[in-house]
Amino acid sequence: MPIDPRTSLPPYQVGPDQFETDAARMQQALTRYDEGKGLIRGDPRQRPRWLHPLPAEPAPAFRLLQSSPEQLQRLHAFLAAAPLEVEIGSGRGEFILDWAARHPQHHFLAFEVRWKLLQRIARKAEKAGLANLWVSDDDARYDLPRLLAPDSIAACHILFPDPWWKPKHQPRRLFTPPFVAALARLLRPGGLLRVATDVPGYGAHIAQLLHDHPHLHPADPAAIALYAAALPSSRQAFCDEIGRPYTFYYFTKSSLLETP
Repeated sequence: MPIDPRTSLPPYQVGPDQFETDAARMQQALTRYDEGKGLIRGDPRQRPRWLHPLPAEPAPAFRLLQSSPEQLQRLHAFLAAAPLEVEIGSGRGEFILDWAARHPQHHFLAFEVRWKLLQRIARKAEKAGLANLWVSDDDARYDLPRLLAPDSIAACHILFPDPWWKPKHQPRRLFTPPFVAALARLLRPGGLLRVATDVPGYGAHIAQLLHDHPHLHPADPAAIALYAAALPSSRQAFCDEIGRPYTFYYFTKSSLLETP
């Protein structure tokens, strides 16, 4: 697949060949999952206000614990107004900006914890006049269960999540049983989860977690075909350029889940 000429690729690392896991260490970390163990930059309830400013309100950017009540009210109205798609780890925003522009009938949330990249997405969205995209540099694992009602996400895109190679960094990996359970609650019946990775060990781990959940099942080919022409992320374009293989995983939610 050719690299989109509108983007320039940042330097990427391929990473080590071995994807390491430590089940005992991970299980210990999961006992503290509800305390925010593994959240990027730590539990936001324990953080001081950041020095990095978001675009001034009422721009469509938020932090769940720092935005004003009026901004969050605007956000909730936005979320309820149209079918919702979420991207976690938007990077430079190639996919989400293009996809939002092509689907004005949907609303979009883009989560990117790197502030500079978040600012880039916000500027490009404003320049393109995208009224259907909100952005945040919060950790989506904290925000989504607190922000959204069950059965509210039409599609969730997680493209090339950081594998956090070392066993001591396992708690930072996005895909854990609690995260998959939360995501399954938030997807609406028939909602689509679209995941990509170029790390075979992480891909096998993700696939196993998704297969193990009783309400998540491999997606119908017709649903997968909807994304055949999606603009690649810069990581995907990098993999194409160097001939590095990657895998997409598509799962759908089969039925309603009871709220615990």
